[in-house]
Amino acid sequence: MKSRIPETLEETYTITSADTDFKKKLTVSSLINMFIQSAWHHAESLGFGMDFLHENGTIWMVFRLHVKFYQTPFWNEKLVMTTWPKGIHRVFYQRDFEALDVNRKKIAEGTSEFMIIDLKSKRPKLFQADHHIFNQEHIRHAIDSHVPVLITPEVQAENFMREVRYSDIDLNEHLTTTRYIDWMFDSFNLEFLNAHSCKEIIVNFIREIPIGTVVKIVRYPMDETNSFLFEFLHPEQNHLFFRGQLIF
Repeated sequence: MKSRIPETLEETYTITSADTDFKKKLTVSSLINMFIQSAWHHAESLGFGMDFLHENGTIWMVFRLHVKFYQTPFWNEKLVMTTWPKGIHRVFYQRDFEALDVNRKKIAEGTSEFMIIDLKSKRPKLFQADHHIFNQEHIRHAIDSHVPVLITPEVQAENFMREVRYSDIDLNEHLTTTRYIDWMFDSFNLEFLNAHSCKEIIVNFIREIPIGTVVKIVRYPMDETNSFLFEFLHPEQNHLFFRGQLIF
């Protein structure tokens, strides 16, 4: 009898020096990368992995993500990543996660929206929407809401410029997911980052950024204390690539 594939995946990561900042603390982008790796491993086991994508001429794409942080682990500590799909909303495959320490104390929790993108049309596609994994009777929520859609605030902003280079790209030669997050943090000086820890992050990915693209990063200070909204734009065509928010 064929065994049923677990609806929840749990993996343990050891935090390496490459995952940490100048204070030996796990970075936000490294934690999100661990979630994405576990999401990928789970998709593979559920039959939605690389072979499935190649057969259908598609790719997975993270569209939106919302994460809340409760503690920050250090270099050499263990992190237990637990993740599960929680249904389909419109064209979005929803997936939540919890990150725990070895004592099962919560480090972070998050919700996300993925899409399967057709490589030719560049449009989202739905596959196997009737699969039991997307139609569970009792849905477990890490965050019991959809990821917020961010909008441009009407406040003065600061601008920064970056160019997408070799070390920034993924296998599709576009700016990789975690680099968007790193670039937001790069806009702050060490004095600020030494005094503040990220409590929450929201990201809205809008369009891909190919290698060689010069990106204008706009940082808006929000009304809330130590909250900043970011936009990544093409400096000449003014195309919007990305919006993100960091709350400290």
